[in-house]
Amino acid sequence: MLNRKNVALNLLKKVALILNRALQENYMSDYHQLKMYSFLHQSICWSFPFDTICFSYEELPAKMHDSLWLISLEPYEKKQANSAYSLSIAIIENKVLTQGFVYDNLSNNFYYAEKGRGAFLNGQPLCRDELMRLREAEIRMDSSFLRREQPLNPSYQRVRMAELPTALEICTVAEGNTDIFMTMNQTPYEFAAASLIAKEAGVEVMTLEGQELRWNKASSVWCGVV
Repeated sequence: MLNRKNVALNLLKKVALILNRALQENYMSDYHQLKMYSFLHQSICWSFPFDTICFSYEELPAKMHDSLWLISLEPYEKKQANSAYSLSIAIIENKVLTQGFVYDNLSNNFYYAEKGRGAFLNGQPLCRDELMRLREAEIRMDSSFLRREQPLNPSYQRVRMAELPTALEICTVAEGNTDIFMTMNQTPYEFAAASLIAKEAGVEVMTLEGQELRWNKASSVWCGVV
């Protein structure tokens, strides 16, 4: 019997092959990206014809049927690669975020979480059970929080500007490479899947106002282990 987890995992394996080929060739156009979206849409519809599927260039639906898939394929710039992409898939069932998948083709890292069943990185359990002191924490934030002179100030040596897509920045906190990440004005496409991964790994995730993140509403994002 088909289930959404297995379908998503199989799709990610196929997408990983395509993205890795693009990385080797150092080229992926908007046309190829749209073809990727089309492939994902057709594959999911074939398995679950009554599910709602939304991509990051679309508005969130006012109504949903059985389940909702939020999918984002986001390019990001790296000096050594022009075809670096992160793929995020969030699955919402009965209005509850139940599964999150994030893949980074540059590092070939695959993050996955299922609500109540933990988080995983490349098949290995992902868990952060330590708390960091704020004065010792490694912090990453988007440029809107930083003044030009701050990175040069020794007091801010543990503060870095975020360089990765939001989903990957959240996953770096879950992985333990960063202790705090914060950003403004993000859509659920950017944070939904990764937020579940972080929560299942033991990381606090919320808005900057301390409210719960919602999969159907754009908001700021704060996640950390302090």
